[in-house]
Amino acid sequence: MMNFDKFRKELVSSDQNLIRIFFLWILFFTFGIIIPVGAFADEPSYQSHEKRDPFTPLVTTSSRQSPGLMSIERIDDLVVEGVVYDPQKGSVVILNGTVLKEGEEIGGVKIKKIEKNGVRLVLNGAETFKSLYQDDMKGKS
Repeated sequence: MMNFDKFRKELVSSDQNLIRIFFLWILFFTFGIIIPVGAFADEPSYQSHEKRDPFTPLVTTSSRQSPGLMSIERIDDLVVEGVVYDPQKGSVVILNGTVLKEGEEIGGVKIKKIEKNGVRLVLNGAETFKSLYQDDMKGKS
């Protein structure tokens, strides 16, 4: 009788061990699938469909120091691409892709005053006005 009780106890303990091993195997399998998928997921990519990426900034610190203004010699070489007119907080002008405030100078171009329709600047020592709208200049000539 003793042998049967001993055998039954060993059988029960081996069943419990099998259950523990099976449970641990299920846990390892489940977390082995879940964790690597989340941990090694690729960065999300933006499909532009030939449009500008909205997460890329329009104005960066590197765009402020554009070499395009360093070699300007004539007013016709300048293009006023945009004006943000705000007399209280400070206006900004975009010249040949470079963002400038009043008083800033790059190369031979110094910004004197930013107006609603253009910019008054000093180009190689001569003060001049460059209009935002090129049609305005053609009509005045």
